[in-house]
Amino acid sequence: MTAMKMKGFILPSLVLSLLLSLTAAAQPAGQKPVVLKKIVVSATKTEKEVSEVPGSVTVIDKEELEKKEIETVDDALNSIPGVFVKRTKGLMDSTTSVRLRGFGGDQYTLVLLDGQPLNDAYTGGLDWGNISVGNIERIEVVRGAASALYGGNAMGGVINIITRTPKKAEMEVSGGYGTNDTWRYRVIAGNRFRDRLGIQVGFEQEGTDGYATTPVVKTLSSGSGNVEGGYAMNDKYGSPGRWVIGDKGRNGAERLAFHGKVSYDISDTGQLAFTVVSGKNEYDYGRPTTLMGTYGDGTTYAIGGDGLRSKFAANDFINYTGIGKNRTDTFSLSFREMLGEVQLNAQVGTNQVDDRYTLESGSGLQDFDDSPGTLKITENSSWFSEVSANMPLGADHVLTLGTSFRADQSDTDDFDIPFYRSYSGSGESTFYSGGNSRTWAGFAQDEWQVADPLVIYLGARYDAWKVYDGASGAPGDTLFYESNTESRFSPKVAAVWNAFDSTAFRGSVGQAFRAPTLYELYRTWVSYATTYQSNPELRPETVVTYEGGIDQHFFNNQTRFSVTGYRNDIEDLIYYRVDGNTKNRANAGKAVTKGLEFEAFQRINNWLTAWGNYTYTDSRITENDTDPNSVNKRVPGIPENTWNLGLDYEYRWINGRISGSYFSKIYNDSDNLDIEEGVYGTYEPSFTINAKVTVSPAKWMDISVSADNLLDKEYFEYYRSAGRTIFATVAFHY
Repeated sequence: MTAMKMKGFILPSLVLSLLLSLTAAAQPAGQKPVVLKKIVVSATKTEKEVSEVPGSVTVIDKEELEKKEIETVDDALNSIPGVFVKRTKGLMDSTTSVRLRGFGGDQYTLVLLDGQPLNDAYTGGLDWGNISVGNIERIEVVRGAASALYGGNAMGGVINIITRTPKKAEMEVSGGYGTNDTWRYRVIAGNRFRDRLGIQVGFEQEGTDGYATTPVVKTLSSGSGNVEGGYAMNDKYGSPGRWVIGDKGRNGAERLAFHGKVSYDISDTGQLAFTVVSGKNEYDYGRPTTLMGTYGDGTTYAIGGDGLRSKFAANDFINYTGIGKNRTDTFSLSFREMLGEVQLNAQVGTNQVDDRYTLESGSGLQDFDDSPGTLKITENSSWFSEVSANMPLGADHVLTLGTSFRADQSDTDDFDIPFYRSYSGSGESTFYSGGNSRTWAGFAQDEWQVADPLVIYLGARYDAWKVYDGASGAPGDTLFYESNTESRFSPKVAAVWNAFDSTAFRGSVGQAFRAPTLYELYRTWVSYATTYQSNPELRPETVVTYEGGIDQHFFNNQTRFSVTGYRNDIEDLIYYRVDGNTKNRANAGKAVTKGLEFEAFQRINNWLTAWGNYTYTDSRITENDTDPNSVNKRVPGIPENTWNLGLDYEYRWINGRISGSYFSKIYNDSDNLDIEEGVYGTYEPSFTINAKVTVSPAKWMDISVSADNLLDKEYFEYYRSAGRTIFATVAFHY
């Protein structure tokens, strides 16, 4: 390791070790043991305690969710080892993603809602703001490739969001207000009737005026004039010659989500459940702000040194940013029943997405109130079904067999519109792209109890994938593509060895894949004279994965830690091949990801707990004929070092958490030359402290205050950070 890498590893490790040493010495005699009976189903498709799962699994339950200030579901995942949440400007961010094990983007992580895939048919991503937070019972995060059971989108892992099923009459109402005129309310109600029928409904809405996330930067050029205002800012490569002359205005957002669930116990061992989640997420920008003065003729110049100046006038300093919204509707019907000793599971569901956004398209002579624009509308839908069965074969084997089918469709149209801040007034489509895909799969897993302390899992899955009806182009010049078929076999071997009562070893080796999305196959678009060309002949990306780890606990589970190492060898990496002003997608490269995850937990006493984790990720391109400058460089979007430390406090009617989070430098360019810090467009290292305190003056009432970025640290994660934010909530529950 280099000195910098060692520093990123040693600091959190020393702090964790010190915490463990001090807290172990403070362990009071006769303290009640911590009972760890969290059940997880996503890792093996059978019910297992977390300690028995042959992989890296984190379960976030409702109690854990309440310890953090959760705006959107992905906020709950940002302190898990091996997970990096890209949300650069809070609620206003429309391009968020959750990245597992060094894979960049939601398309590499399968996200489920009660087993129903949420990854859309277009990019393989999702809008996290459309998922209801109030109805979550728990979230299961399985880190590491899971294609043997789940197929594509599971190269990095699986996130299963499991919704609440009421066991009795319950109701919750909460409302809050905070920095940047941020507000939120949630209403949840549920009941159980005749001990068989459960009904849960809820609605939540929140919004914010936001803040100025995006500075307006001009490149200095020669000229005349002498107007003060603005300030210098290097570009992300460290080169001078740019001047900040204003910002694009306050970046605001609003989201709302409805959820409902009806479950019926058809027998003592069987249940039928219907889940619906409908959400809408919108963002916009307010009126831009200038830092410059003006001359009588409306033209000004900012002096930048060495005789260089930047022209600025009211209507030519900015390409105005448009508005956007995404609506997602998810419906799922599931069934489970015991037929003798066989557990039968079945599911069918759909995910419907309508995404639209606008861009200003004026010549630079228009202003904020009348510039024309373009409207882009993407409508996509996915239908999913799966049937599986868990069957005991004697005393030593449990066999899981299943089959699944998924059908995707996506259509994108571009329109000219008279005003860029409105979705209305569009005429005929000026450009279209779209297509269809379908995937059929069969999978099997044998859970083999070799000996009392040793369990081996043998799994395999076959996926047959077809894309068809692909098209792209302007009216009268549309290209229609031939269909394409591919198939992949994904085996996996995993084992758990409980060597001692307090020690467990786990390991696995397997293969996984990700099929190209309809966006990568068919979406061709142009930006600033550069054409981004799709490729209907793309093949799936594949990976061979290796993982090994140890879980250890002491003092009757009061102290525990885990260490996991892994490696991913990736082939057929989908990349842009640069040909002049055209970037063509191609299966162009190879990459290797190596990582280390360390977790520690210490119960100090009945009311105080210390915890922490550290992740080292070395994700590099090893071969890329289309972009030789990327070889041996770090994969964009993934920090090399991350760590989290925290203290949880719970005593009588007060509970709280204070935590610190760090991530190291993130590159956004494949050649890793974007090294400058403190400038727009860069991703610089960051350490923030967050805290939340909840007071319960009565059993039916909670009052909480949270502070994110408590030290008010300013940094750029592409956009400017929000600084310190405070939010207060009052909740009533029955």
